Amino acid sequence: MLATFRGNPPLRRLLIVWAQSCVGTGAGYVALLLLTVGRLHTGWWIAAVLLADYLPAIAFGAWFGGLADRYSKRRLLIVANLVQAAAYGGLALSHTAAPIVLLALLAGTGGAIERPAVRAALPVIAGEGSQVAAAVYDTARWGGMTAGPLVAAGLVAVGSVALPLALNGASFVIAAALIATVSIPSATQDETREPTGSGVRAGLAVALSLPAIAIVVACSAGTFIAGGLLNVCEPLFARRVLLGSPSDYALLVASYCAGMVLASALVAHLGSRPPRALIGRFVAAVALTAAGMGASALAGSVGLAAITFAATGVGNALLLVSGTQLILTTVPVEVQGRLFGAKDTLEGACFLIGLAAAGGLVTAEGVRTSLATAAAICAFCGLAGAVALRGRAARMAQPADAQLAGAD
Repeated sequence: MLATFRGNPPLRRLLIVWAQSCVGTGAGYVALLLLTVGRLHTGWWIAAVLLADYLPAIAFGAWFGGLADRYSKRRLLIVANLVQAAAYGGLALSHTAAPIVLLALLAGTGGAIERPAVRAALPVIAGEGSQVAAAVYDTARWGGMTAGPLVAAGLVAVGSVALPLALNGASFVIAAALIATVSIPSATQDETREPTGSGVRAGLAVALSLPAIAIVVACSAGTFIAGGLLNVCEPLFARRVLLGSPSDYALLVASYCAGMVLASALVAHLGSRPPRALIGRFVAAVALTAAGMGASALAGSVGLAAITFAATGVGNALLLVSGTQLILTTVPVEVQGRLFGAKDTLEGACFLIGLAAAGGLVTAEGVRTSLATAAAICAFCGLAGAVALRGRAARMAQPADAQLAGAD
């Protein structure tokens, strides 16, 4: 793993900027919710702010990914970081509903531009080390979401909620300056193939025509419905079912995040794998996620639940990073941005479906049944994926260019 970064300064700088961005996003998420609670008070405004943060990726993810395929990824990343800097800087000064919601929408827009651009930049910078880079990308993502809330809590304790928001805005300015020093080559079209076109539909048609890619994207999105259910169930499970304290709830969240960080770091350490192995890991990871959620539904103590939540985090990280690695390894570079953007859109929409369904399901059937339902959704995705992927793994062993040539 170290060899991938030792001789590649642009890749090191890109992932350092991404890691800083993830810590800032984690801190900003907590600070934004604290700001909303403190200024606007009601749950409806919290829901509105969360929706504003998610909406850009859901509505425009594929289009933002198309920008990453067509234009300079470095410039897009600079713009994305400056947009987030302006949003969080403005939030530090905001006191009323309209600017808070609008600036949350602006922050979400910057993040929605940044994510597909970073992932699409990895193969052109990392080359053969793109699988390792993808695992480090996810490790930084989940590590930031673990460390960021702790940073925000510390800053709020010594100051006010405006402090982490302002410092987060400043961190994005620094990130934009660092990205300006990173050389990101443009993806080039293979001259032996017909041009893919610059439109979103044309790029997605190329990407989804490859064996297994559409199935992996669909299965991954399905697990996000279960993730939405889990997010709603977490605090209720800790406090009302297990009769735990707020610290016990924090322990469950920390266990889940720790599982994700450890799994992503382990994948980075193991290095690159052929597409067939990535497909096998993906299916096994969906099964582990289902098993973790199912075991959580049966857990009778906080200690046991912490173990099951950690297992769920491991499974979720493995399925996400394996899917990303498969895309980087098999999908032509010039259409990866569009695929990553569309994947963000689909996963975000499925997550909101899970969130929306959770309220009624928890009220009608209870928390344990809701967790069991989430496990059943993951199990169905894993079983359907395993059946649909049978026979496709061998075809994925071919290089992406060869696959497309055969499909023409």
